[in-house]
Amino acid sequence: MTYRRQLAVIVSLGLVLLTATSTVFLSRGVNQQLVDVSNTYELLQEANQTLLLATNMETSQRGYLLTLQSSYLDLYRAASLSIDEALKRLAEKSRGNASQEARVREIEELTARKQAEVKQTIELSIAGHQERALEEIRSDQGKVLMDRLRQTIRSFMEEEDQRLVARNEKINRTRNWLTIAALAALASAVMLACLLFNRVQRYVRQLSEGQSALMSENVLLEQRVKERTAELESARALAERERQRVEALLQDSNHRIGNSLATVSSLLGLQLRQATNEDARKVLIAARDRVQTISTAHRRLRLGEDLETVRVDEFLQAVIDDIRVSLTSGDRISFETAFAPLNLNARDVTTIGIILGELVTNAVKHAFPDNRRGTVHVRFDRGEDGVLALTVADDGVGRKNRKNDHQGLGMLVIEQLCVQFGEMPHYDRNGETGTRAMVRFPSLEVKD
Repeated sequence: MTYRRQLAVIVSLGLVLLTATSTVFLSRGVNQQLVDVSNTYELLQEANQTLLLATNMETSQRGYLLTLQSSYLDLYRAASLSIDEALKRLAEKSRGNASQEARVREIEELTARKQAEVKQTIELSIAGHQERALEEIRSDQGKVLMDRLRQTIRSFMEEEDQRLVARNEKINRTRNWLTIAALAALASAVMLACLLFNRVQRYVRQLSEGQSALMSENVLLEQRVKERTAELESARALAERERQRVEALLQDSNHRIGNSLATVSSLLGLQLRQATNEDARKVLIAARDRVQTISTAHRRLRLGEDLETVRVDEFLQAVIDDIRVSLTSGDRISFETAFAPLNLNARDVTTIGIILGELVTNAVKHAFPDNRRGTVHVRFDRGEDGVLALTVADDGVGRKNRKNDHQGLGMLVIEQLCVQFGEMPHYDRNGETGTRAMVRFPSLEVKD
């Protein structure tokens, strides 16, 4: 059935194209025939005009010879001048038709003879030979010449009339064929329109059925999406509760670790009270301070939503705040901080916090002896080369004037912790008297 429909569409299109092509050719034929008819009418008009001018010329001749009135001479001169132009137009329009060209040449010859005969008689009359002029008119020579001219022009016009009739008949036949072609084109177009309409109807029906099926599928899909969304919401809520529980456990673990380390620091303090040896007291004091720094770092640790990263600026600022509170020096030592708001791994942040605590504690203990006032500048940010760096600078007495600064346990702890990041700490002068300690972390990665 599909093959037949396709064949019918192809046949209908072929008929439409054939009839359209035929119509174009027939229309062109009709146009050419109409041009030929127009030329024929013009030929007839020119032939009739030539005959009329020749008749006027003969009439003016006779009128002048009989009455000698000059008005007839004016008519003669006008007819004589116009008849030459009429003959030229007649010759041009007859070009291409051998028989008519022969008749035109004969008409031109007869007209020339008639013009010569009329001119001769008028000149005789003007010269005073009226009788001779009248004798020429009374002879049959002029009449015979005029009759031959009329007969030749009538023959010319009769042939053109016959050609006109033939062309009109051809035009009528062409019109009939045009009508048949138009009807065939209309029938083909109607057939093609019916086929296309049926196909469009079938497509519309299929489209409607497809839309109905699609709507049904959409309803089922929306139902499944709702069910899946509810499951995902339930799973997300469960995961959120689990995350909060794990976060709480981790925070609690950090606090417990911090509290345990604080207990150890307190036990070291009790042991310090009982020690009498000065070297043992220094070791216990250093151990207590280190344990206290680590305890502070764990208590201040606040994990992010991913439970793996920590905002380094918040954590380091908390470490500085704890150190400021624990100082016994009062307000004579101030702190200025500048920390970049970065997310780092919690383990790395803890290590950085311990290094910061050691460097700051070391500066507070050794840079400001004899109740000297001063400021400690702390900075954690990217350097000019893009590497993260921790800088602790003071305006104290300078590293050369510090006692036991380079041999203490604090320096050893800092160096051991810095090794895991790839570089050792670097010390130089800060201004005229102060000291600046810089620790670079080339292997440290920032988390998004």
